[in-house]
Amino acid sequence: MKIKLTFLSLSVFLSGCVHTTPMPVQVSQPGDSMMSCKSIVMEMEDMANLVKSKDSELNGQIAKNSALGVTGAFLLVPLFFMDTSDAKTVEGKAAKERFKKLQQLYADKKCESEMKN
Repeated sequence: MKIKLTFLSLSVFLSGCVHTTPMPVQVSQPGDSMMSCKSIVMEMEDMANLVKSKDSELNGQIAKNSALGVTGAFLLVPLFFMDTSDAKTVEGKAAKERFKKLQQLYADKKCESEMKN
């Protein structure tokens, strides 16, 4: 009984560490208005890669949580290790918004005509 109680206490304690805090990118950043067309394009590529990465991480999190949920139907302990935060979603949306902001900045600076020359 003592071992079960210790195991359960340890599981509950460790489950508190599973929550992921979102760290989204700022949509508008200082110095955006002074960016060159080339740096805007590079930043847009970075944001596109970040969106792909966050989407991939979100799919992995969903798969992991699904597996833990199925296992948790038989054993209680796996349910404690599910990451139910929406950090990946928040970060992905912020990267998409940053990309849109950069597209608008690119259009406002008329970079398309500058890049053709």
